[in-house]
Amino acid sequence: IIVNILHHELPNIFLMAAKDGSMFKCSDSWVKAFLYDHLQYTIHQGTRAAQKLPPNVDNQFLPLSLTIRDDVIPYPEFLVNIDQTNVIYQPAKGCTYEHIGLKQVAIVGQEEKKCAFTLLVGISAAGDLLAFHIVHDGKSKHSLPSPNAPCYNEALELKFQFVFSNIDTYCATFETMCTYVTGILVPFWIEKKQQQGVPLNQPCILQLNCWSVHCSLAFRTWLDINYEWIHYQFVPAGTTGVAQPCDVGIQRPLKLAIKELQHEDIVTETLTQLMAGRTADEI
Repeated sequence: IIVNILHHELPNIFLMAAKDGSMFKCSDSWVKAFLYDHLQYTIHQGTRAAQKLPPNVDNQFLPLSLTIRDDVIPYPEFLVNIDQTNVIYQPAKGCTYEHIGLKQVAIVGQEEKKCAFTLLVGISAAGDLLAFHIVHDGKSKHSLPSPNAPCYNEALELKFQFVFSNIDTYCATFETMCTYVTGILVPFWIEKKQQQGVPLNQPCILQLNCWSVHCSLAFRTWLDINYEWIHYQFVPAGTTGVAQPCDVGIQRPLKLAIKELQHEDIVTETLTQLMAGRTADEI
């Protein structure tokens, strides 16, 4: 909102240079100082206890190492780690600006039902990024993005997979996981096997976290019956920060990029309304 007000009221402020040649930036530190000096606001944020790693965290790499040795995995492309996360359309932060000393702080949108989708990403040990798999809340194709949505065709060209959960939430299910394996994971491995000139039944390793659907008997049995050459390994609970490549290497920068794009959309939409004559209170 502050960025939009400045754009609207002082459109040249971001183009003006100070005496030392630096340009004005609406940085976090400037916003913090401005709100403290003029409104007596300070940042409030919730806290929670940090999750501790299990004492035998180093030993969790041994089963994966043994599987790589025993299955004779010759190329890093044949080891894929997948991870999923929820992406909120309009996230409500866990902190906000309020009067100094206030004990009870309500945050707009925090108690509301989250509108989100599940994003499943995968990466091979060779650094190949697999196509994204997006699960939307709903029970029909009408729950999926419109073909007229911006960049929709580009997403299809990148082989993104849009599916609906067929349940009342956006969580992935046994059916959506099977769709991911048959539509994204297996085609990726078949292409890599053909490039390397190895048999199509060459064993491959799928590394997953200990999520209920991944660990379910139905999903494991389905993999064993349909793709016996896919050998799955589970990242022990509580070790994703050190043993899940997708968690730190992919999800964290990806969420940051999504956050920046969400901010860009809000700035564009708010500025459009300001230019149309609406006031900040109305927005």
